[in-house]
Amino acid sequence: MKENLIQVLWVEDDPQITRTYPIEAARYGIQLVPFACWEEAEKALLSDFKRWSAIVLDAKCKYKRDSHDNAAEFLSHAIYSIGIICTNRHRILPWYVLSGGSEEELNDLIIDRREEWDGDWKHKKFYSKTTDRDMLFRRIPYHAKISLEMQIRLVYYPDVFKAIRCSGLDDNMEVYMEDLLLPMHTQNYTGKEYNDKMTLVRKCIELIFQSMARHGILPNKKQGENFVLHDIIVDKRGGINITWCSKIIAGKNITRTDMKTGEEIVMVESSENILPNVLKESFQRLIEISAAYEHTENKGANEEQQANSRHTPEFLESVGYAPYLLRGMTMELCNIILWYANYLEKHDDEERNALNWKIL
Repeated sequence: MKENLIQVLWVEDDPQITRTYPIEAARYGIQLVPFACWEEAEKALLSDFKRWSAIVLDAKCKYKRDSHDNAAEFLSHAIYSIGIICTNRHRILPWYVLSGGSEEELNDLIIDRREEWDGDWKHKKFYSKTTDRDMLFRRIPYHAKISLEMQIRLVYYPDVFKAIRCSGLDDNMEVYMEDLLLPMHTQNYTGKEYNDKMTLVRKCIELIFQSMARHGILPNKKQGENFVLHDIIVDKRGGINITWCSKIIAGKNITRTDMKTGEEIVMVESSENILPNVLKESFQRLIEISAAYEHTENKGANEEQQANSRHTPEFLESVGYAPYLLRGMTMELCNIILWYANYLEKHDDEERNALNWKIL
């Protein structure tokens, strides 16, 4: 095994092809390791699963050495086996069909599951040996490079990313969550580097609050064809008062103190706590911890505010910048996303949602 090359399990029984194609693939950083039939390839896959970054199947290959070439039998067995093995190992292994056959012969035999990693290859469901080898050898390293990202979205946290899409959250939500979750499954980050991603927690919460405004859950106003957060919870620079948003969904009024009389004046009246008890303090906790990390020195804070600060940087320094605080916050954020998608499914009437708050 050449450790500097991407290891690809390859099922191909033509000896001339198994001599020439690996030379081509090596130019792209790929080592094609040939097996004459699926039975032998499957043994190699099971015995050393972590070795392989991808699988390439010749459509008209054999299931066993003494079998006849039969695309339907071979592909159905191979693709089914790959799915079972990957499910048991909790990992997605991209597979591709490289064949000299025609679309009429092969399209119905290749399942749509391949679109999870190769969906942007729109030309056909397989790669032609005569015209598409170069493209396949370019795409395999690309997919191998992003394979961990695919595992994050499709294996480890599929429910979270499905909830993001179902609730119509901004596309950046998927990017931010991937950035928070990915370092939990790799050793390529120091604790300090991972903790620097804590600002993404606040950004995720802001995207949820913006979505809540679109659905009437938070005070909103019409802007063009859409609803956006009301000016009362947005500052002049467009910044969101996420503390006020978290209070409103918790059923707490937003007040200000009259400078002359000292009287508390209600600005936004909130009539219902929509949060389940288990998440009752989650929004505010995540906001305060991430805010304290972003603003290491709050020069405008009074003595009481300083005393109530979460002092996130000081804590992280005291524990050697260990990643566990942010990991816990990220898991809490996953729960919030799942809850929000479920809540939206049951409360999709914007006008009815807006009855829970009133601007005075």
